[in-house]
Amino acid sequence: MDLSKMNVLINKLSDEKFEYGKSDCFTFTAKLVKEWHGKDFLPLHIKAYKSQKTADEYMAKFGGIEMLATGTLGYPVRAIDCVDGDVVIADVGSGIALGFVFGGNGLFKGKKKILKLPLKKCLRGWRIR
Repeated sequence: MDLSKMNVLINKLSDEKFEYGKSDCFTFTAKLVKEWHGKDFLPLHIKAYKSQKTADEYMAKFGGIEMLATGTLGYPVRAIDCVDGDVVIADVGSGIALGFVFGGNGLFKGKKKILKLPLKKCLRGWRIR
């Protein structure tokens, strides 16, 4: 994996204005997973929501963000067992968000900036293989 290419993508995605369905925690994470693993999960959920209201309704329909991630990625593991390239969830203050593991931390697209949390503060993780 070309780490400098990942850093460029992370910075590019970080600079995008937060917008549901275009630049949110799911799209941020899915784009990083695609770059790291070549797996494209974006088409699975992206057309289902365009606003916070429709995103909340979509997640609720499937039992929340954790159940939606499990249905997409498989059974979760302890977040501290995740490695770079995996996916995690954490409470980021405004609710539970999906993030990408990079540099041993979870990276989350916040409404104003990227949040970087140690894996021990994340709730669950999914190994991407």
